[in-house]
Amino acid sequence: MNQNEVEKDMRENDNSDLCFVTCPGGSNVSLLAYKAASKLEKDNYGKFVRLAGEHAKEKDQMRLADAVKYAKQWVLIEGCSKGCGKKILDCAGIEADKHFLVTSLGIERENKIDHTQEELEQVLTAVKGMLK
Repeated sequence: MNQNEVEKDMRENDNSDLCFVTCPGGSNVSLLAYKAASKLEKDNYGKFVRLAGEHAKEKDQMRLADAVKYAKQWVLIEGCSKGCGKKILDCAGIEADKHFLVTSLGIERENKIDHTQEELEQVLTAVKGMLK
């Protein structure tokens, strides 16, 4: 089965029980994680639970509590090794089934929001590969 057939098969299956969560940071790699999860949700790979982080802990806990009702598998996409997304999941008593670090692709964490389309495609390809 080639990559296009695998992606088509995944989209045709009901992935509503798959939840993507990303770190809530403000760096280039956290934005890449966020954009990848948004795109994966749009392409019907699963649902994306958006986290706000330190400034909205209660809101994050409410969103995660709602998602727990349907989520059977959690995928955490983090920008870097700081573990901000993992800390939020830990507080909610949720363990990620799959965990991906954007920096593992050699993309350096920078305090900026710029990234390239090529970098986003790298992240998407890697996460899709992890989901197989």
